[in-house]
Amino acid sequence: MDFKLDEKEQKLWERAKQFTYEHITPVAHELEKKDEFPKEVVQKAYEAGLMNLHIPKEAGGPGLPLLSETLVSEATGYGCAGMATSIMCNNLAFAPLVIGATTEQLQKYVEPLITGKEVKFGSFCLTERDAGSDPAGMLTRAEKDGDEYIINGMKCWSTNGPVASLFTVFASTQPELKHKGLSCFMVPKTKGVKIGHIEKKVGQRNSVQSEVFFDDVRVSKDCLVGKEGEGFKIAMMTLDKTRAGIAAIATGVAQRAVDEAAKFAASRKQFNTEIGNFQGISFMLADMGARALGARWMTRYAAWLADQGQRNSKQSAMAKAFASDAAMQNATDAVQIYGGYGYIEEYPVEKLLRDAKLLQIYEGTNEIQRLVAGKTIIREDGEKDTGFVIKYEGKDGPLT
Repeated sequence: MDFKLDEKEQKLWERAKQFTYEHITPVAHELEKKDEFPKEVVQKAYEAGLMNLHIPKEAGGPGLPLLSETLVSEATGYGCAGMATSIMCNNLAFAPLVIGATTEQLQKYVEPLITGKEVKFGSFCLTERDAGSDPAGMLTRAEKDGDEYIINGMKCWSTNGPVASLFTVFASTQPELKHKGLSCFMVPKTKGVKIGHIEKKVGQRNSVQSEVFFDDVRVSKDCLVGKEGEGFKIAMMTLDKTRAGIAAIATGVAQRAVDEAAKFAASRKQFNTEIGNFQGISFMLADMGARALGARWMTRYAAWLADQGQRNSKQSAMAKAFASDAAMQNATDAVQIYGGYGYIEEYPVEKLLRDAKLLQIYEGTNEIQRLVAGKTIIREDGEKDTGFVIKYEGKDGPLT
């Protein structure tokens, strides 16, 4: 086993950390107050080669593995989870296309968006008001009309929706088949695509989520990704990959909480000594550090499995749930260590608390992650012969 990053990965890791130190951390608080999309910072990230990492080389991208994406996500998440979401959102939006589209489709619809001088965005459109974690209840429809599809419906919580040039839309082509009737489409910003309500969030204000309406939107048949009815499979394969990215952002938040709390504990004095010398504080910091470290390695392992072409549904679900829970707990503990200062905007940890909560919710709530992991464990491990026989006493005698 080798836990070292290779030379290219280490350089990318250092570049992303330096970018965060120079361009994200110093401005994150102030940009939140403006309540605007941080286009200037994201443009700098694009120019620094920190975006669209998973797009294959034949479609104009660098074709980097998922592990590399997690390095950038953790580094930028350390500076600001909202900014990291804005920067890395294209990974989610374009992942279904990398999974299911042909090279020709990627070259036609994606390559122009990732090779120009100005940053362009995609938006992942799966969630609906009445079909959050239940794609079988999706109401968006796509009807075949000659060489075109007509799409009608509404999506919500679409990250980067207001600034997107291409929408990855999941719609039902055969509603009677429920989730088996879902299909995936690439929808350029065109007539009939309208932005609805933009969400006002408690945290992660440096990212933008909105409703997106599709009103008789016509797209060419070559906008269909894969085949009709493959949308659910493509969506699940996408989330297996991209959950590692969310876990990485959460790991960045968890580590930032450790560092800020440790710095404060080393300088804040009470009873003529630094509060870090108190056992209660040092034990809390030890647990915070363990959570951040555990989140990092669970995340990188889930990404590594995907890069090896191995199924990682269980591991990515576990990593997302564990890392985001770690981020939330660490942020809470950091606020506690800061005491009253932790509840004031002028200090950094209140933002970590606000940002961390969303990590437990978006891209599949942690309850859904546990459901995915639990079902996989039962399917994979429930039939293993452990060498023990379990006996139950029933009303009709012993049951084996």
